[in-house]
Amino acid sequence: MSADRQPGRVTTTVMSDEPGVAVAPVRRDPYIDNIKGLLIVLVVLGHMVGQTVGSSPGGRTIYTFIYLCHMPAFVLLSGMLSATELTGRRAASLIRDLLVPYVVFQLLYMSFYTAMDKPMPWTANMLLSPIYHLWFLPALFIWRMLTPLFAQLRGAVVIAVAVSLSAGTASLLGHALSLDRVAGMLPFFVLGVWLGRGRLAYRPSPTMRLTAIAVLIAAAPIAYLVASRLSNLWVYWNRIYQGLGVDVTEGVLIRLGLMAVGLAMTWAIMMLTPRRHTFLTGWGANSMYPYLLHGFVVLAFQWSSLDKQVDDLPALLVLIAAVVALVWITASRPVVWALRPLVSPPVGWLLRDVAKAKNHQSTPTAT
Repeated sequence: MSADRQPGRVTTTVMSDEPGVAVAPVRRDPYIDNIKGLLIVLVVLGHMVGQTVGSSPGGRTIYTFIYLCHMPAFVLLSGMLSATELTGRRAASLIRDLLVPYVVFQLLYMSFYTAMDKPMPWTANMLLSPIYHLWFLPALFIWRMLTPLFAQLRGAVVIAVAVSLSAGTASLLGHALSLDRVAGMLPFFVLGVWLGRGRLAYRPSPTMRLTAIAVLIAAAPIAYLVASRLSNLWVYWNRIYQGLGVDVTEGVLIRLGLMAVGLAMTWAIMMLTPRRHTFLTGWGANSMYPYLLHGFVVLAFQWSSLDKQVDDLPALLVLIAAVVALVWITASRPVVWALRPLVSPPVGWLLRDVAKAKNHQSTPTAT
């Protein structure tokens, strides 16, 4: 998900951490935007299909198939794109692009619940407990704050896997600031940091692409088995094993299996995503908008009677078409222009001027 400061442009400005250094604009990578565009469609589709699991044909399998890969892929991609040094400007961008939108939309969704006659307590606890899909913003903030540590730590991926497996036994981790998911999905992010952005330049051979297709085909029966034998709660990465009805040994093995499947499907998606400009490119460049906005539509759909009417294949196809239309509209230029103050609110008053601060600190003083 991306909160681009100037949507719709082909270039984006790279900010230098040294004042006075001229920086040339660089082109956006359409491959990265295509991945994000595809994944944001899967996010919205997963949330919509999730409301129809009991009625839509194959709904549970489709839902599980999507959830096995879409967030692992987003988290791993986020790790690959994360800077391994936390400078003043990068810290400021985390506040501007993650924390502030989280607070704004958490309040908006709390207001939406109240307006729809489903009130919730307006307390600090509620503000710190992400509503529905907003969990990703505080989780990504925490992961990126810790990225310099992950980049320097020997065996970081192994440690992250151990943390995730241990989190399944830790009832202390709750929903506040998504700490349960921060720990549960940590291996995907740390692996992304370890791989680095440079791996995205790899161009797969035709054989690799065929293998990737085979992986996604093989994932379909796996999704069916997972959907028929396990609770959907497993794919949220935020529950303890005991609460899912298994002992620690079985829980560890299941979580390891889900990690392996998620990584294999993520690899396949990245191998098959086109590298040229496509209709997905613009959606990916503005993916923060459909991500933050689609929850209103999903919740309205859930609270209506429409979710029970998706009970045959034509209705399911209509739902999929509606999801694509929703992403297209919410990522469009008019919507981005109109809602930019909410998604990217002006927060200059909240942040220190890093360049001025550095200049002040570097000014020689008389001894």
